Amino acid sequence: MTDSSNALEHYDVVIVGGGIAGLSVSYKLEDKSVLLLEKEELCGGRTLSMNMGSYVFNQGAQMIPGGETNVAKLADELGVTRTLINKTKTSTYMNGKFVTGSSELKFLLGLPIPFFEKIKMAFGIMRMRSRYRGMVDLSPRSDDPTLQDLSEMNLVERLGIRHPDVKAFWDSISKSSSTLRADEVAAFQPINTFLHHAADEFFIEGGTVQVAKALVDQTKARVETGASVTEVVSNDTGVSIQYEKNGESHTVQAGKCVMAVPAPLAQSVLRDLPDAKRAALSQCEYGAMSSAAFLVSKPSEHFFGKGNWRVPVVGMKTIGIGDPTFTFPDDMKQQDGRGLIRLYTGDDGSQMLQKMSDEEALDEFEKDLFQIFPSARGLVLDRALKHWPYAICPWRVGRLDYIDAIRAPHDNIHYCGDYTENSGLESAELSALRVVSEITIG
Repeated sequence: MTDSSNALEHYDVVIVGGGIAGLSVSYKLEDKSVLLLEKEELCGGRTLSMNMGSYVFNQGAQMIPGGETNVAKLADELGVTRTLINKTKTSTYMNGKFVTGSSELKFLLGLPIPFFEKIKMAFGIMRMRSRYRGMVDLSPRSDDPTLQDLSEMNLVERLGIRHPDVKAFWDSISKSSSTLRADEVAAFQPINTFLHHAADEFFIEGGTVQVAKALVDQTKARVETGASVTEVVSNDTGVSIQYEKNGESHTVQAGKCVMAVPAPLAQSVLRDLPDAKRAALSQCEYGAMSSAAFLVSKPSEHFFGKGNWRVPVVGMKTIGIGDPTFTFPDDMKQQDGRGLIRLYTGDDGSQMLQKMSDEEALDEFEKDLFQIFPSARGLVLDRALKHWPYAICPWRVGRLDYIDAIRAPHDNIHYCGDYTENSGLESAELSALRVVSEITIG
């Protein structure tokens, strides 16, 4: 391997990682010289999307939150089109039964659990909404008493869950928000996600990756893809960053460096990390997720019915199933005649599937698809798979004690990504806003 640089290039800021967090930082630092380095051939991180038939398979993030969230404002500023996901049903697949209700009460009454447990769950959700609704999509603060309350015990303890079927239901919710079971994570993350599901959510026309593509097109930074960073070292003049691209080694110098990659990847290339910072980053373990999509020869509503977009799945390897065609025009779907169904897993299912070939993993997903929708047998036209080894950073009990240290910059190196907040696109954007403030204001 050779070093192709004759003269060392200098930048005000070098950003490691081209997901939404890193791209947002590059976009907002328009008055500085910025280099963004992305290991993959495409930027976007967990927003990657692909076309299947007439529809879009969002391989990672399926939607963006609406209202006054920062990521919604960013999408509008970039000129990206977002469409409200007009959910009219609450649904789940549990104990072999597809439970659907036009109201939350009807949904709860239809759950295949004892009546007394339904009443307990209804009152628990009412208390949850009353006490915690103001925390959705906010940046976690170590001095927030509400967050302290939600971070000192796991979800099973916080909700007093005892019945195995009720625990299985909350396990599904917990895995979708953290990749782990309800007894493995602090109550904060799954409760935040549960309350989020009742809020406005938007589909990005063309796929969630359109936000990333718009950021790449509109940033003034130099963006290098296929660039694998191997070492980040602080020195007397700032930060030295080494990376490899096309078999060649490059070194650049920056006044500041932004690590916008998952914490374990950041630790693997950072040299001379202070012990306190390394200990804080070590709290940021990641869970995996896998997603699959199946193009079928009948419209998705044939299986889901009307009003169902995303359906938690209880007690199976698959933890959720959804209709990616939900926001597409009815006349287009009728004319096309096909549908698309998306399934996804938590960490335990993903770890198992990643040990298989892609075809074997898709076969496993297909078994779950046919169990949930037996009428889909013989109708699959195409299928696709994506694994995310670093999908979500679970919020475990005690993590709040480290949040300030996780975020803190050191030696002109700043830390960016949803692991410094909660999880998801809004958290990624919140982290980007914080880092831009650190760099420009101090």
